[in-house]
Amino acid sequence: MTKRIQYLYISFLSAGISALVHNLIFAIMKEEEWFFFGLALLSAIAFFVLFLYSLMEFIVTKEPADLWKLGFLGIFGILGIVPGFSSLFVLFGLFGLFGTREFI
Repeated sequence: MTKRIQYLYISFLSAGISALVHNLIFAIMKEEEWFFFGLALLSAIAFFVLFLYSLMEFIVTKEPADLWKLGFLGIFGILGIVPGFSSLFVLFGLFGLFGTREFI
């Protein structure tokens, strides 16, 4: 797995874990907590920027060759795991990331 795809996984997991910790702290303390909220927001923005960059580079140069490994993210949208953002995650399915494997 290339470094860029590893960074995509790390930023995606970091955003999810930070959002979960933020919600747990809010549920326990009943007080808004900004550190993990900001970390989740920055991680999500980093993920989307890096994903779009990787997608554009794949269209132009066919690199990174393992971009298809991110195709599982379309499942999140189909299942509606992230309410309100489900249509955003379905975009991963529309791009056919699993189909990019055949171009290599």
